[in-house]
Amino acid sequence: MAGGKLLDIRCGIVARRTSVARVWLESRFRSQRTDHCVLHYHSPLLSRYLTLDLILAGPQTHLSTIRGACEILDEVARLRGAVAIFAHVSTTGITDRLLRRLGWQRHLMGEPGRHWIKRFYDGYPDHDVHRYFGHQTTDGACCS
Repeated sequence: MAGGKLLDIRCGIVARRTSVARVWLESRFRSQRTDHCVLHYHSPLLSRYLTLDLILAGPQTHLSTIRGACEILDEVARLRGAVAIFAHVSTTGITDRLLRRLGWQRHLMGEPGRHWIKRFYDGYPDHDVHRYFGHQTTDGACCS
C-alpha cells in the first residue's frame, strides 16, 4: 500500500523468515518510503491460518494506509478461507490500542512476547476494499 492505494499483492511459495533481530535492523537501518506499508504474510502448508510475519512502515505512514493494508489482508484471509491470522508483535511502535482498533485480540498470554490473533470464526469483516484499488473501468475491472 502507498498513499492509501493498493500497489500489488505477491504470493510467495516459501515463508520469508523473520526474527526479532531482523525487525530491529529493518527499523533502524532501512529507509522507509513515505506513506508506504508492506505486509509479509504466509499460510503454513495445509493450514487454514495466515501468519503475519512482518510489517514495514515508516514514521511518515498514515493510519489510513496501515488500515488499508490490514483490510486487504482480511480480504486475502476471506478468499483463502482462513479462520484466523496470527502475529507476534515485537515493536512498541505498534500499540495494543491500535491492534484492538483493527480487530486483533491478545493471544498466548502465558508466553513471552506480544502474541495477537484476529479470528474469523463468526465471519469476515465487511470491508469495501475496492476503495484501495486504482481507478475502475465501466465494467468494474481495476486499472492502476
